[in-house]
Amino acid sequence: MAETISIGAGDGDRTLLIVDDNARFAETLASEFRDRGYVVTRAADLAGLQAMHDLDVDYAIVDLRLGADSGLDAISIILGRSPKAKVVVLTGYGSIATAVKATKLGAVGYLMKPTDVEQVEKALLEQVDEEPSVPIPTEFQSLYRHEREYIEFVLAECEGNISQAARRLGLHRQSLQRKLRKYTPH
Repeated sequence: MAETISIGAGDGDRTLLIVDDNARFAETLASEFRDRGYVVTRAADLAGLQAMHDLDVDYAIVDLRLGADSGLDAISIILGRSPKAKVVVLTGYGSIATAVKATKLGAVGYLMKPTDVEQVEKALLEQVDEEPSVPIPTEFQSLYRHEREYIEFVLAECEGNISQAARRLGLHRQSLQRKLRKYTPH
């Protein structure tokens, strides 16, 4: 589902695309950015994004998890159609592996939810502090979290191919699928 909201649009306005499957969050974010002078376009998933034939934006905010889709795929679509766009990824399920992958795909920022509009806009405008956008843990992480991040890293390196990732991890394919289901909130 794509929705274009062009309140106060004029020449020279900054255009922003929000790709998020949470309609309430996306509308709140859109409202905040409209108040800051942006012309906002929204898509709820990859299908909605691909249906946008005239996609030409200055900035994009992409949720990492779009239902069954990955926001990482959205980065490629956006930058393929708007090569100069600045893309920031928002996620509630961050990992170093996905942050690295998002950066390699061209994202200029990777922020953990909850975050505020000021931080998102700073990242979009590439006015980030010297601190990394991905929080590096200073305390010991649980074994569960290490395992999850490593599995996500290997899966990203295998471009989502479960069989190939399972071979690299020395696991049976079904065992890896069970672990992945365990990591995914229902």
